[in-house]
Amino acid sequence: MSKNTSLIAACAAAAWLAALCLAPATALAQARPAAAPAELKRVALVVGNARYTGVPVLVNTLNDADDMCKALRELKFEVLCVRDLKSRRDFKRAVQDFTSKLGTGVAGLFYYAGHGLQIDGENYLVPTDARIDKKEDVEDETVSLRYVMAALDEARADFSFIILDACRNSPFTRGFTRAVNRGLAAVSDTPTGSLVLYSTAANDTASDGPSGQRNSPFTKHLLTHMKQPGLTVEAMIKKVSAGVQNDTQVQGGKRQVPFSYGSFTGEFCFAGCASPTEQAETARLRKEREALEKAQAELALREAELKRATPAPVPPPAEPAPQATRTTAPKPAPRPVVVPSF
Repeated sequence: MSKNTSLIAACAAAAWLAALCLAPATALAQARPAAAPAELKRVALVVGNARYTGVPVLVNTLNDADDMCKALRELKFEVLCVRDLKSRRDFKRAVQDFTSKLGTGVAGLFYYAGHGLQIDGENYLVPTDARIDKKEDVEDETVSLRYVMAALDEARADFSFIILDACRNSPFTRGFTRAVNRGLAAVSDTPTGSLVLYSTAANDTASDGPSGQRNSPFTKHLLTHMKQPGLTVEAMIKKVSAGVQNDTQVQGGKRQVPFSYGSFTGEFCFAGCASPTEQAETARLRKEREALEKAQAELALREAELKRATPAPVPPPAEPAPQATRTTAPKPAPRPVVVPSF
């Protein structure tokens, strides 16, 4: 192929790429939606306690915690995932590590699967090595829900979500005669900008699920609906509650009703607040933008190649400078002769 043919081909490619860039650029500018506000950073602490000392192992809590960790990572959470926290000190340290990552511009989620109990209207989460022989041991051996909520409140996250699959029938209070109710007590003072979700109503117990089922009924539906695009956290809670009530009514004849408390007035969606149609349109526009950027890069490359391949123009020969010519001054005109008259 001659040099002229190569130059013609390069010029044609450059012209084609320029036309390709121009057409989608106009359409993309017209179709691109307004920029969405910046999403909150997401941080979660997931605790699964199952192997308790001196009491039966909880069947599904570790599965619940592991599956929750995986789902939250897929939903762009930074996840601290811990299992079988043995002592009150270990539990509080995990909470402190978690809340140290929170603050303005962050959404924080605390999920707990394991034993919980209430004493005198206060709720407590139980480490696996807790030794509770009398009511007075509870304060020393467990972590109060009030402590977790206070830590979240102090961290000042934009949104805090506490999820407790912890209302199972507690074996730790069977010797207590007073001040003990089943399940967890209702929450009356949630942190500002937060939600607290129980797997069942206050003063009631939650099901571990039928034998052979991987997750508790509550966590099973939570995992399903939190991945649904366009679903706000409030709408998700309603769907989770409906699914849990239906499953437990069919399986055991006793309806388990998840319950939530909170003061959150904003909007949060685990899988994005855009509808599936809007998300598909956003994905299409993103692909168009990527194609445009690629075409622009190829055009710039072709133009650079064309510039290198085109020989520099040869300047025309310089014209010789005109030579200077000697000129003689013009002779002065003869002066007239004046003849005096007498």
